[in-house]
Amino acid sequence: METQTATPQSECECGVHPSMFYLLATLLLTSCSTAMLCAAIMTEHWEHVSWEKAALAALANASNTALQWLLDEKVVKIGDSHSRKGGGTFLVPMNGGIWTMCVSLEEEEVSILARAGFPTEPLCTNYLADDEDEQRGDWQHRMQNLSISCALVCLIVLGSAALVGAFGVCKHQISAVLVTGVMYLLAGLFAMFTLMIIHFKRVQRVSTRGSSHGDDTADGVIGPRYPAFPLLSAREFTTSWSLELGWGGVALATTTSLLWILLSKIMRYNPISSMLL
Repeated sequence: METQTATPQSECECGVHPSMFYLLATLLLTSCSTAMLCAAIMTEHWEHVSWEKAALAALANASNTALQWLLDEKVVKIGDSHSRKGGGTFLVPMNGGIWTMCVSLEEEEVSILARAGFPTEPLCTNYLADDEDEQRGDWQHRMQNLSISCALVCLIVLGSAALVGAFGVCKHQISAVLVTGVMYLLAGLFAMFTLMIIHFKRVQRVSTRGSSHGDDTADGVIGPRYPAFPLLSAREFTTSWSLELGWGGVALATTTSLLWILLSKIMRYNPISSMLL
């Protein structure tokens, strides 16, 4: 009999409300989804620019353009009469994010190329620059602006959701917790828009592969651009790990939204103060 009466007392003293584990899981998943989305947006590996060697050589022969391969055929210098201006025109690999497109070379490689006339700066193209001199195609320009806008909205919504969620949990405000769930759903939606725009930004070039006007941008070209126009068809665009990280963040943000909405229902019948007892 003594053993039977001691067991309920120990359960009352050591027991934790099951909703507390749900709250901890929600906060953990919220941190993971926020970190993944922010990391995906801020990193510069959404797409890579490379040059197909066989196609580049064929186009060079067809247009009577002399090519000089550098850094173990990693970089190409165009060796015609026009390339003397400004140190020559170089075809280089690049990696880009939502805001920038940078040369994918190490500092030591850039210093070696500088001896051949490679410009040491600027090595990055900022899509937000107002004094952008390059004539970007209307399609890529519009898509880039849309992706930047959606990414900025996503970051703003994520920051606001973190503040509203913290207020709702600390002050036991059910309405704030519910709003947090809706805001994470919006953040995932705008992040999905950003991912889709980046993914399909080059679709017009794919549909006009044989034309030099399909993607009339300077991505991958350093120096005077006019001698490189016949060679642009050899350029390849591939998505990279930042895009995959973003899709993972969208999936987690959607799950996080559902968890916050359900948390508001749980708090309606089980206040957080009772969860801690």
